[in-house]
Amino acid sequence: MTTLRYALITLCALLLPMGSALADGVLVFGATGQLGARVAALLIDQGEDVTVLVRDSSDRSRLLGLDVDYLVGDMMDEGSINAAFEGRSYRVVINTARSPTALKDFYKLSSTYIANAAKQNGVQQIIHHGAVGAGSNMALHPDVPWSRVPDLEPRMMDHGVAEEVFFSSGIPTTIIRNSRVWPDDTPPSGNATMTEDRTVLTPITRADLARFTMECLDNPDCFGKVYHNKDDSLTWPPPSFGEGE
Repeated sequence: MTTLRYALITLCALLLPMGSALADGVLVFGATGQLGARVAALLIDQGEDVTVLVRDSSDRSRLLGLDVDYLVGDMMDEGSINAAFEGRSYRVVINTARSPTALKDFYKLSSTYIANAAKQNGVQQIIHHGAVGAGSNMALHPDVPWSRVPDLEPRMMDHGVAEEVFFSSGIPTTIIRNSRVWPDDTPPSGNATMTEDRTVLTPITRADLARFTMECLDNPDCFGKVYHNKDDSLTWPPPSFGEGE
């Protein structure tokens, strides 16, 4: 994948007019979370220049020791999103953020702000971690009691709007949907794959979700795709279910 990345960067550089700047670096939203921190660590290991947008009150402990550039802002604030792009150049934007308090229209608004700023600043790829059941996908999972869980159905519709916003931006976009995630310290199972079968709903580890993110980084085969994660080796619920999972 690293070879592919640099091949694409070299090709883009040749196609740019003389004196034009080539966007590089990766901007990660939700990097203080359990999945986002894993993704940031893998990006650093691969030699990427990583910037993260965090709230002033965010717990940054999962990012300790990682060479990331911190920006402080709020994903529900358009000014914060625009400021994250000012004077900076990103090749890829990765969104792993989850609304901690089920804020109304969180995904719709934050995705709109991100997509607009990314388009204006020449971002070449968006990787968005969404949710199984987003928008119309709920209908493909009739066994899930969407309407019986408070606020779950509206949140899934909000997730669906976010996906539409990113695809409509015209920026090559990859959606990786997940659900039923095992505790954070679970190692990769060795059996997980990505599928375009949108009826699939199996547990997954964050280690595998982070790996899938890296497999799609700079990968044209992932552009315009919506993936579900398939891992039939995991049960639900996990044998021991950690607090906050």
